Amino acid sequence: MRVPFISNTPDNIHCLPVSFMMIIRAFDPSFATPLSEWAGIVGFEEGKGTWANASLVWLKEHGYDVKHITRFDYHAFSLNPEEYLLHAAGEEVGRWQIKHTNIPAEVERVKKLLEAETIIQKRIPDQGDIRRYLDEGYLLRACVNLSRLNGKDGYIGHAVVITNYSEDGVYIHDPGLPPVENRFVSWDDFEAVWADPNDDAKELDAVRLRA
Repeated sequence: MRVPFISNTPDNIHCLPVSFMMIIRAFDPSFATPLSEWAGIVGFEEGKGTWANASLVWLKEHGYDVKHITRFDYHAFSLNPEEYLLHAAGEEVGRWQIKHTNIPAEVERVKKLLEAETIIQKRIPDQGDIRRYLDEGYLLRACVNLSRLNGKDGYIGHAVVITNYSEDGVYIHDPGLPPVENRFVSWDDFEAVWADPNDDAKELDAVRLRA
């Protein structure tokens, strides 16, 4: 399957909207919603990180089969969001997430996600999920630590699209910045940036059109 590549915007804050846009256009080349409008649909706000919740609900409502694999406890988050983020991600990453999240808005989106049955699989995803879902015709969106992916210290949450794999690693459309189309990342290196700060940070979205 050809997956069109879309770069992040110059402000470097649209990685998640463009990641889902790449996936949608792979299945529906006629999808022509401009990024400015699409970003609003999926919950983008200036100066904030964009969570996947609104995108996942939209995809299910528009004819897609969606799996969201994560051990993140959305119910606990909805009750005590800041406390839960610090507990789940640790001080450095939790503080980054709190700073870059519109907490009240995301709590409301989480409630809609929880109402959309069958989307969430509450477990830690692994390499087997990547191989199996790609083999079954899904495209995948993962969250990684962009700083570590680019060999730097610190933490920046970042969305990439996994388009293929080999015995040695995965191929990703990395919207950047800097943008890298069909970027190869070894399995070991991908695990390191996917499971940062810990295995509980791993999440994987598998998306394909419903038959």
